Amino acid sequence: MSSSTEAQQQQYKPEDTVLTTDHDANAPNTAITRVVVIAIDQSNYSHFAFDWALKNFLRKESDLVVLVNVRSIPMTPAIGASYMNFSEIISTLEDQQRQESHTLLHKFASKLKTEKFSFKAIAMRGDARDEIVRKVFELNADALILGSRGLGAIKRILLGSVSDHCIHNCHCTVIIVREHLEKKSA
Repeated sequence: MSSSTEAQQQQYKPEDTVLTTDHDANAPNTAITRVVVIAIDQSNYSHFAFDWALKNFLRKESDLVVLVNVRSIPMTPAIGASYMNFSEIISTLEDQQRQESHTLLHKFASKLKTEKFSFKAIAMRGDARDEIVRKVFELNADALILGSRGLGAIKRILLGSVSDHCIHNCHCTVIIVREHLEKKSA
């Protein structure tokens, strides 16, 4: 790991942004008995997991649904980092990623609002594996739902799997939603 990458990671502190909420924890009629975190990103797998949760798992009358999206921290390239200033490029990239994350969360939150769920939408930055586990712990969540990319064993080992990490490190039930592939007829 380059020294500039190490410095960037050491300077990083979690900064969660609660974008939208349709839940008042202080309201006297709050009947929330279950906190369900749904990790979302731009992938079709994530969209499928969200739709599956709406149809098969979530309960309007008793669930607080917490949408989380984790964007990565832009890193300075190791090659050329000593004589080039990448701060403007990284700042622009960070702003673009922040806007995409917020737009995505608002899109999913609007679906929950239409269906009359209590919800929160939280944008985070860092390593998705660690940030999702951290947020699940902070919220004392009862369940985490995320989509499966369908990686094979080798790719999962090489690339690392967010779902595998969450299964092994979250204290709650973790539901990995895998899209059913239609069987091809002969």
